[in-house]
Amino acid sequence: MRTDATEVLDSAIPVLAKDRAVSMQTIAKRAGISRATLVRHFPTRQHLVQAMAEKILDDCERTLSRAEADTAPMGQVMTALVHDYVPFAQLWNLVYVEPDVLGVPEASARADVVFDRTVALVERGQASGLLRKDMPATWLASTFCGLSETAWELTLEGHMGPRQAPDFITAILLRGAIA
Repeated sequence: MRTDATEVLDSAIPVLAKDRAVSMQTIAKRAGISRATLVRHFPTRQHLVQAMAEKILDDCERTLSRAEADTAPMGQVMTALVHDYVPFAQLWNLVYVEPDVLGVPEASARADVVFDRTVALVERGQASGLLRKDMPATWLASTFCGLSETAWELTLEGHMGPRQAPDFITAILLRGAIA
């Protein structure tokens, strides 16, 4: 049984992503823990959702810090970023739309910083010649996050494997959808 708060969050995030109206009891059940364990870590749904947002934002910041510090060629940097796409999918899926997060100015401000850092990384990709320069960096960063969300949802639903997702995201980002 999962009892560590981080493990509980990792299990609960996909449950909430699939059903925004899900109850604490159902989150616990689907996450494979008792309601008592869930409530011990997160006394209310609002606490749970805010903890999810903090974890997602922390994960995004960690991934971006690694990518920003990487001095490898930009292709390798972007490959590493795309390989760690899940937090960006969760950012798009939960942090930007969940009312219990949107009402917390600190979370919204952190999400804006994460997105600005993602845009800056895309601008690096454009400056290196890896990414298209004829599209705004905000469009490409949003596309990355949107593709990440789609890949994560399809993986959760069993329509694609977790190892396929980064390859598909990269293919669309770098080569588009036209054959």
